[in-house]
Amino acid sequence: MNWRFKALAFRALDLPGGAQAHYFLQRHVTKNWPRRASTLDSLLGIARRVTDDFARHAGGSPATVLEVGAGRDLAVPLGLRRLGVGKVIASDVIRLAKLDLIQHAADHLLADGVKFQHWDDLERFGIDYRAPHYATANDEKVDCSCSNEVLEHVPPEQLVELLTGLRAVTSGITTHSIDYSDHYARSDRRISRLNFLRYSDADWAKYNSGMQYVNRLRHSDYLRLFKEAGFKILEESSVLGDPPADLAVVEKFRSYAPSDLYAVKGRIVAG
Repeated sequence: MNWRFKALAFRALDLPGGAQAHYFLQRHVTKNWPRRASTLDSLLGIARRVTDDFARHAGGSPATVLEVGAGRDLAVPLGLRRLGVGKVIASDVIRLAKLDLIQHAADHLLADGVKFQHWDDLERFGIDYRAPHYATANDEKVDCSCSNEVLEHVPPEQLVELLTGLRAVTSGITTHSIDYSDHYARSDRRISRLNFLRYSDADWAKYNSGMQYVNRLRHSDYLRLFKEAGFKILEESSVLGDPPADLAVVEKFRSYAPSDLYAVKGRIVAG
């Protein structure tokens, strides 16, 4: 689909009832839900990377983990429980999770016989689903906090508040995978994963709907924000994309080094 048409469709989904319509389309038209087995296996890998990061930098296994942006099927929290984490707080700013999708993920990721017919079943299993929820200094402490391709969807001013909250509640490490690319390139192969660097803030705002919002921050911006929140960077890495020869970067981004500007994904581990 032409990315501009998709952006227009997302604009329409910003209207009242759009969230329900979006889920209906994802489930019954594009069939993104329930997730494929291969995707669930990949998310188990994300959970394992969280526990590996903790073991490497803090030692042992975390007893408690907070995941920011847990999503519809809580696949990463389920994976964390499978890997021995005692309690997982799964949070979202809006309530997205569906019990049937959680059960579908559990049937693939967990031992036979684990059933979630009610939300209480999930809590007894060791997953505390909180939505809507924002991490603040008033929350209970956790050994580890994490997110997977979530931070790029948080507006910069809210990201400052989120990282401040995570610093207050995280006693061990915080670990995050971030997608720095233009998400419209996922469905329109005619554009590059760096296409959005062509647009000023005013021009990009036309395409940057609530349903598909990306903040366009670069790797160095995240490192700075983590440090300003009080974190010490323990590990950081990024993966470069391949900018097209005709990519005309707007003034907003011209001060970034190419190794920073053209990153399409990254990881940050801090403590």
